[in-house]
Amino acid sequence: MFGKPQKENKPSDPSDSLDSTISSQLAKAEEESEEIKLFDTFDQEPDEERSEVVSNFEKISRIISPYFIVIIGLFLYEDNFLIGTTLIAIGILSLLKVSWQDIINLVEIIKDFFATAERKK
Repeated sequence: MFGKPQKENKPSDPSDSLDSTISSQLAKAEEESEEIKLFDTFDQEPDEERSEVVSNFEKISRIISPYFIVIIGLFLYEDNFLIGTTLIAIGILSLLKVSWQDIINLVEIIKDFFATAERKK
């Protein structure tokens, strides 16, 4: 028990040592590939959970971002009137859910109004 450890038998044939070295390396490579596969399966979440998290984050972002834009615009309003006013306007339009198509339609209505007013004169 407390004596000298027994010496391992060393193969006398070089081909045996080569075979044992190759087989041990192959075994190590297989173990590593299995470990990598296990870690990959633990790291990956199902698509449903990931998409649910992403959709929740997008919903929260849609709610918070217009307020953030307006607040930044209010801070910049005193130092830089143009940028502050622009950010405030963009934030308010975003809060009201006004799209570019709505703005284009409003411009067309205003153009038509002045065009008909011009014709009546």
